[in-house]
Amino acid sequence: MSKALPAGRSWPSLPDLDLIASQSRLIIRNSRKFTAAGFLQSLLSSVATGLASLNQIAGDLKDRDHPGMARQSLHERFDIRSTAFLMAVLGDLMQQRYSTAATAIESSEIQRILIEDASSQVMPKSNADAFPAHGNHCGKTAGVKIDLAFDILTGSIVSHGLYAATEQDKSIGKEFIIEVRRGDLVLRDMGYFSLSEFTAIELLEAWWLTRLPLTTGVMLADGRTLEKLLKSFKGDIIDIDAIVGEQGKKCRIVAMRAAPEVSAARRAERRKKARECGKNPCPKGLLRDGWHLMLTNLSKEQADVSQLAAIYRARWAVEIQFRAWKQALNLGKALNRKSNEHHLQALVLAGMIAHQLGMRIAQRIGNIVGRARLSYEKLYDLLAVRLIKSRDLAELIAFDPDPRHVERDKRTRKSPVESGILA
Repeated sequence: MSKALPAGRSWPSLPDLDLIASQSRLIIRNSRKFTAAGFLQSLLSSVATGLASLNQIAGDLKDRDHPGMARQSLHERFDIRSTAFLMAVLGDLMQQRYSTAATAIESSEIQRILIEDASSQVMPKSNADAFPAHGNHCGKTAGVKIDLAFDILTGSIVSHGLYAATEQDKSIGKEFIIEVRRGDLVLRDMGYFSLSEFTAIELLEAWWLTRLPLTTGVMLADGRTLEKLLKSFKGDIIDIDAIVGEQGKKCRIVAMRAAPEVSAARRAERRKKARECGKNPCPKGLLRDGWHLMLTNLSKEQADVSQLAAIYRARWAVEIQFRAWKQALNLGKALNRKSNEHHLQALVLAGMIAHQLGMRIAQRIGNIVGRARLSYEKLYDLLAVRLIKSRDLAELIAFDPDPRHVERDKRTRKSPVESGILA
């Protein structure tokens, strides 16, 4: 499975599907039974409903492309050519340019805040040979991993990739470095933690911000360990320079004392996991559970502690988007079947194309209602309904929801997006 292409043009436009179908040889001779637009529309509908068997897709195609085609004929269409067609469509959508950065950051050193995360989708273990996942004590498992990176300030997708479930986030993160530009701030979760990648980001004259993994050691300038400082410190905030990891990388470490209920919940979970493994909980972990720990190369002048906390909280925006996308679509149900590799891969790629369209609509609607007020859950629910009801792609492209129907419910707490932008 290969990665999709980097971003680049603007909503709302779909590529020339007939041309891509011809170039990928999905369609060699034009026929009313099978068209590129009907094929894509049926796949989008199938991941929205979860009705994704060959019989169900063939039936949906018949409704769109009379007189339709037999199940066996459709089965023969799912091969390397269908994968090439869908990858090309996704690649074209990725290359469509977004609007320029928000005016609020035109004078800022930070031009983009890039967030990357991955979401895994489980498959029946009968597909383990084509879509391997990490095994367990019950034998082989199957699944795929979808990686997304976007700019929190504009909503622009930077990269969108499809990987085997066995692919480590660190490996995916290395590929993402080619997307980083001067003036970017890259937010990393612990799964993507790599000191060498942080050095590569610095060489591009960009910044990074990450949480601190338990396995990474920290030494202070006076020779003490981070744990010694945390144990003896009486205040709530630590903001100092330190030496991190075996590479001895100089970083700024920020520690904020966690609320008592947060600390208690973390420690209870750590003790529970230790008991399940027949071990004692890690003392170092129990100590760190009482703090929020971040590393960065941003100076104190560029961002204070409260700003760093608000910016990192914005990282949850990608979690919100993945959750909204997975809840609105029925990709899990669609993939819950034994089938050939290219059929299943086509369903995953169709889900990614739906995600691209949703992000594009979100950017356009966000410019109207304000991105901090946009509800991804409501937007993706409406998009899923449109994917199911649209009889052709022209109806889908014309999707223009009432802004009032996709606004967040009123609440006093700021959204992650709003927190990141304000910071």
